[in-house]
Amino acid sequence: MLAEFRNPVGIVTKSHLVTRDIDLLQSLAGHGAAVVYVSVTTLDAELTRRMEPRAASPARRLAAIEALSQAGVPVGVLVAPVIPGLTDHEIPAILKAAADAGARSAGTFRCGFRSR
Repeated sequence: MLAEFRNPVGIVTKSHLVTRDIDLLQSLAGHGAAVVYVSVTTLDAELTRRMEPRAASPARRLAAIEALSQAGVPVGVLVAPVIPGLTDHEIPAILKAAADAGARSAGTFRCGFRSR
């Protein structure tokens, strides 16, 4: 139904399962009506298992970015959350890996507290 009416859709996910709908997203993208952002917190699979135990591995997330990009779906990466002292040093590597996989945009969210 989304494709039939060209209803715009934006998806933010940390799951490779988004690729199940690649045909629908590809159709919508042909009308400028789809964008997908994949969250990548870290490239360290062990750290991912501890921080996000039920989420896709970094390799699966990058594979989703690649599959979407190859299908012509606008795809970006969200480096989120950025945890100072734990994941912040990985930002350049995450951005490079995502760009190599086909991401064409990026965003971030930094965790932490600001003193007043």
